[in-house]
Amino acid sequence: MSKGVRQGDPLSPFLFIIAMEGLNVAMKSATSNGVFDGVHIPNSSICVSHLFYADDALFLGDWSQRNIANLARILRCFYVSSGLKVNFSKSKVYGIGVPPQEVSNWASPLGCEPAVLPFTYLGVPVGSNMNRIAEWNPILDKLKKTLNLEGEKS
Repeated sequence: MSKGVRQGDPLSPFLFIIAMEGLNVAMKSATSNGVFDGVHIPNSSICVSHLFYADDALFLGDWSQRNIANLARILRCFYVSSGLKVNFSKSKVYGIGVPPQEVSNWASPLGCEPAVLPFTYLGVPVGSNMNRIAEWNPILDKLKKTLNLEGEKS
């Protein structure tokens, strides 16, 4: 019990999912109690504050120092309770419609990198104007490459 789970242990993904459910509940609670203001979907009662995919987490919220400070507090509490620490040096802060200097000022206390749109996540452009044909070229090229590789194996 004192050594914990080693990397590569078949049990570790399940334990990670259980721990991330704790962060999910914490974020839902923070949003419903007004501690963190997520993004409200127009013409809907839906409010999105976070998205999880594998070992990635994406936090979405109103641009305010209060939100950033409270998110940092929530992540600190998550670390204390679970032992899972966010690697802020690998994390990025994006501000939509916010001057780059302000993004930089607010990212530095967290130890995150300031970043700008568009960016690529899992090979998909995020924040690009997908009405432009040129924006689809990297996706189409990747798809063509995948189809050619599969065709050669047959």
